[in-house]
Amino acid sequence: MTRRSEPDDGLLAFALARVALLTACCGLLFGYSTASIAGWLDEIAREFDLDTSGKEYFTVSLVFFCFVGAVVAGPAARFLGRRVALLIAFALAIAGYGLTLFHPGLSWLVGARVLIGLAVGLSSMVGPMYAAEATPARHRGSVVSLFQLAVTLGILAAYAVPLALEDPTRWASAIGGGGIIAVVGILALTSVPESPIWLDAAGRGRDAASAAAKLGFLHQPQMESALAGEPGANGAAGLDTLGALLRNRTVVAVLLLCCGMFILQNLSGIDGILYYAPTIFIELGFTPGLAALGATFGLGVINVAATVVAIATVDRLGRRPLAIVGSLAMIVGLLGVVAAQTQDYPMLGLVGLCVYIAAFAISLGPLPYVLMSELVPSQIRETGIAAASATSWLFNALVALFFLTGVSVIGLSGVFFFFAAVCGVALAISMIWLPETKGRNLDAIEDNVTAGMPLRRLGDTAPVA
Repeated sequence: MTRRSEPDDGLLAFALARVALLTACCGLLFGYSTASIAGWLDEIAREFDLDTSGKEYFTVSLVFFCFVGAVVAGPAARFLGRRVALLIAFALAIAGYGLTLFHPGLSWLVGARVLIGLAVGLSSMVGPMYAAEATPARHRGSVVSLFQLAVTLGILAAYAVPLALEDPTRWASAIGGGGIIAVVGILALTSVPESPIWLDAAGRGRDAASAAAKLGFLHQPQMESALAGEPGANGAAGLDTLGALLRNRTVVAVLLLCCGMFILQNLSGIDGILYYAPTIFIELGFTPGLAALGATFGLGVINVAATVVAIATVDRLGRRPLAIVGSLAMIVGLLGVVAAQTQDYPMLGLVGLCVYIAAFAISLGPLPYVLMSELVPSQIRETGIAAASATSWLFNALVALFFLTGVSVIGLSGVFFFFAAVCGVALAISMIWLPETKGRNLDAIEDNVTAGMPLRRLGDTAPVA
């Protein structure tokens, strides 16, 4: 492990731009891949004769393999490095999108979604991890949050394409165009070095110093190296360190908090809205077709705008205030949708969804990724972040699989009332346990974690100037 001071000003802008581009590509891949089905699902269901369950299983085919990709991401990032893991992810995405362009049959189309899902699962875990390790403390929150902004831009693009084409039969070329993101991702990957932290863990100190210099860091190794305990440096020592850390109650609490934040993120309703927005608007009373798609696109615009606000404020206002205010506003927005459904007032539903999306974009959207990258100790960072990411995708898949069924059983208002209750749990957890990590050095946070400090006090260090 290394102590990293603030970067040299002469290299900072260039380094941040390169890391930001790579992070953005990972987010765009996530957003476009997961949301691109929304505008085309009805046409695909008609072409392949899919009923409600068939539409749910088709949707979840990608999401489940995002879960698999996230599980694989930990070992891949640890043993192969962050850059190689991302290279594999982008290559899988290119293969999956390339196959989709040929307008394949149902079996091949599901296979393409499997490849894309693996790619998204890998990149959604490794991308934010690399961004956190390659960015100084005072910019880390903004750069990692850029991943979430890129996710929203990818979602917006996915909503815009069917609205612009107005031809549902062109779904193959529209969805397959997402391969452009992966191609740009590979180009961005060639412009950045490997993570200095991973190189240190692999015992490549000279390469680590060189990579750190390219990223603008003043690379200062500790007097006492902790590399023997890094999972990537020594297999047996890594297992010993893992076992020792898991006997630390604070480490376990950090892992539970990170996984819990992702569970709440997905059960708060975002995935149901993401995948089935046109169906939701039809349920609320909007006309099928352009009206429903237009309202969906409007949600995408709100999502992007609010995420820009989140990036501008996450390193100034802090993590806790955004989490608390955002969770409260999400409850208000979701209850507005419940009222709209029961009172048959579609525009109130649109306003409620806009409030929810804006609040999500400044809170449960980016913050789990930021906190995950900051709180998990470096010795188990790959394993811990992979566990959190895998948990996220597992619950994402559950929502995708049961959302339409839930609407048919308990109604749209019942489903959204459940989402509001989940946001209430997120509000309570944010107020009681969430630490403030704004401007804190990763090494200082890690010292607090390994020292066994309570969750709420893990950010109790002197902020970086």
